[in-house]
Amino acid sequence: MVNFPLQCLSACLTALNLSSGNRFSQEYFLVFTAAGLPVRSISPIGFEFFDLDELYQCVSRPEGFAGIIFSSPRTVASVRRCLEENSSMEEWETSGLRAKWSALPAFSVGTSTASEAQQLGFQTVGDDSGNAENLVQLISQKIQSGQPPLLFPCGTLRRDVIPNHLQDNNIAFTGCTVYRTCPEPSLEQNLTSYLKEHGVPRAVTFFSPSGVQFSKVILEKLQIVPSSHCKFFAIGSTTERAMLDNGLLISGVSSKPSPESLLDCIRGGLERSGVS
Repeated sequence: MVNFPLQCLSACLTALNLSSGNRFSQEYFLVFTAAGLPVRSISPIGFEFFDLDELYQCVSRPEGFAGIIFSSPRTVASVRRCLEENSSMEEWETSGLRAKWSALPAFSVGTSTASEAQQLGFQTVGDDSGNAENLVQLISQKIQSGQPPLLFPCGTLRRDVIPNHLQDNNIAFTGCTVYRTCPEPSLEQNLTSYLKEHGVPRAVTFFSPSGVQFSKVILEKLQIVPSSHCKFFAIGSTTERAMLDNGLLISGVSSKPSPESLLDCIRGGLERSGVS
């Protein structure tokens, strides 16, 4: 199987998951292992953070915002990094910043993102929304036109679903572009090592369009392709579209970015395909 990207499961199913984020991977590892499918993760993407001082200027004045939007674990990581680089986690606790932000809603896409945000002390809303399309509907219910803006840290490849919806509903927001997505330079080496140890996986899951983009050529080079013995899966409709655009045959789409939803999706897809 494959975070937000691609990950790798190895067990009796020998599944490959390509994803990013240690805590995110741990969630999947625990759920799949408990189900008898031990999992291992390989990240196809890396992230470079920038302009964190500008983000810190926003984070340091919570009174100027109605809440914050976390669309991925990287957005949470950007807040953590801006605190570490411009202040300290101790000051985050003692200055009252954490308490002030915890009184505001932190709209989060998916349980993994919410878990990261909760670790920093944010009170998350929308943990089970599953995708940005569902989250923006929740935001519209909680935030009214005329309120202070929402803080929206994001990456260079952000989709327009959230900002467009906020603009259409006259909900103010302050966007801070603070990271870029790049290929993981050791992906081919890591996948080659995986193949030597486990062989071709029975299931490969992509968690993001970037994971598809950065791994497709390498997977083909290593002959990890959809076949009667190897099935490809997607997390969410956006990743599904990226896979279809790249000509990849999909055996299932997990509707939510959660380990439980993905586990059900893969089990169903493999059963339908007769792969054991």
